[in-house]
Amino acid sequence: MKEKLSKLGINSTTPSAVNQLTTEFAEDFREGTDINLGVGYVNDKTIPADAILQAFQHIIKQPEKYRNALNYGGSEGSPNLRRSIKNYYLKYAIGELSQSDFEDRRIVIGANGATSLLDSLSDLFEPGIVITADPFYYIFTETLERKGYEILPIAEDNRGIIITELEKAIESVDIEKISFFYIVTVNNPSTVILSNDRRKAIVKLAQKLSEKTGKIIPVIFDKAYEDIIHNPAIPNPVSGIKYDKLEQVYEIGTLSKIIAPALRIGYAICPDKNIAKILIQRTSDIGFSAPLINQEISSWLLDNYIEKQKVKVNKGYQEKSTFIKKLFKEHLSEYIESYSGGDAAFYFYITLKNIPTDRDSDFFKFLSRTTETPEIDGVKEKNPRLVYIPGTICSKEPQARYQLRISYGFEENEVFVRAVKLIAEACRYSIQK
Repeated sequence: MKEKLSKLGINSTTPSAVNQLTTEFAEDFREGTDINLGVGYVNDKTIPADAILQAFQHIIKQPEKYRNALNYGGSEGSPNLRRSIKNYYLKYAIGELSQSDFEDRRIVIGANGATSLLDSLSDLFEPGIVITADPFYYIFTETLERKGYEILPIAEDNRGIIITELEKAIESVDIEKISFFYIVTVNNPSTVILSNDRRKAIVKLAQKLSEKTGKIIPVIFDKAYEDIIHNPAIPNPVSGIKYDKLEQVYEIGTLSKIIAPALRIGYAICPDKNIAKILIQRTSDIGFSAPLINQEISSWLLDNYIEKQKVKVNKGYQEKSTFIKKLFKEHLSEYIESYSGGDAAFYFYITLKNIPTDRDSDFFKFLSRTTETPEIDGVKEKNPRLVYIPGTICSKEPQARYQLRISYGFEENEVFVRAVKLIAEACRYSIQK
């Protein structure tokens, strides 16, 4: 007999493409031999372990401020952390937000990082059309599709979503079916940084659609990587909240990329209306917000350590990006048509010259050592393997077949020398085949 599953349950019986890809690789991953350029882990050297320990000691010694830090916390999140996030925004002019911008908004802490808030938001709306960039953030868009949403990806250039393409796409659909906009401001996978004028244009367009349909169409800006824009020449991003006239803009942030993923801190800055209350209830349904001790540690770090941490993290990723670009020029220039990335976050999104990169390609088989040729795959055990994210996971456009995302967060520079040489070998192999 079979279980009586919901539509989401039925759709979840088949693992997503990225779930399958990373699971297969992780089962027999060999440290020091195989190379992980697929999973977007931060670099271990950026995680402030000593400062986290120091924060823990301060918190335990100050129970009057950090109450019940080793107990359950509330569903809205630690008052200390919510206050620290607000102060962080104001002190460092994050998004150019001011005190008045927070007056009618709430800061809500997620149950398990930013993804838990995105998942909760996707449960609040009637499934319809979600407008996002192409290439798209494959993890969340795949989740949305399993829940019955339709993804409407809009092409981007080096300044983000192309507004003329967005306007054309909206004209081609039933606007009554638009559920919300989902915009990753430093796009994953491409790491294209959404320009301030296009943020404003997206909010303005959503306002017009809301007025036309008579219902609020939310704009969810996911700013997961904005804290690690490490090219100093890039203008400071302006929060979409600054352009919000209908209280329809939601900003999702995280401390995973700038401090430590294991703290599992994601937060939403949202209008103090029904959706904020529902988000808090959904977090309660899941089982409170993130572990309270993690929230209090994060609060202490934001109050006492974040300036030093940001300098260290951004300097490290900028140096790494510069090093890898030199490797591209030295070893891959004849194979790469174009690439984006290197100014923020820790991804490069590469388009190869007529070399397919999908799971069925010779390129993929070479790097995964599944060519069935012993001298390439290895005889007694597999030769060094390399995992990346194929473009076909991130886009449905024809050029995606020749694209790939690599992460430079986790592996060290000396590993990247091996990695880029392996990619060059895979290109040569693919051309020969």
